Amino acid sequence: MLDILRKRRSVRKYKDKEIEPEFIELLEEAPLRSPSSRNFRPWRFLFITDRAKLEELSRAKTSGSSFVKGSSLGVVVCADENESDVWIGDCSITSIILQLTSQSLGLGSCWIQIRKRMHSSIITKSFQRSNLVVL
Repeated sequence: MLDILRKRRSVRKYKDKEIEPEFIELLEEAPLRSPSSRNFRPWRFLFITDRAKLEELSRAKTSGSSFVKGSSLGVVVCADENESDVWIGDCSITSIILQLTSQSLGLGSCWIQIRKRMHSSIITKSFQRSNLVVL
């Protein structure tokens, strides 16, 4: 684990290569194994591989998210704030679990904070309550 932590970096430039389906399956499993307060598990995950959707996500903020369009996978981590009073912490934990899992698989990733950050007028209110992890 310490080796994974030592090697993890925020990566914003990606190879033009699809991620193996078995890696995506592992990435889908990893955040589901994350701890959550009182085991409420308030999170929802959208795994996005469609290049057009990734390009849309790259415009989620006026700055700091443009590199998403060069990725092969984007994971939107969101939650219903009415399900848990500590949903932000719970979703943050799942996001780092995703990053560490991607590192263990030899994939680069970068966290993009959207909640309470400047965003474009095309982003819906639900995306304002999200974190975005790009793998």
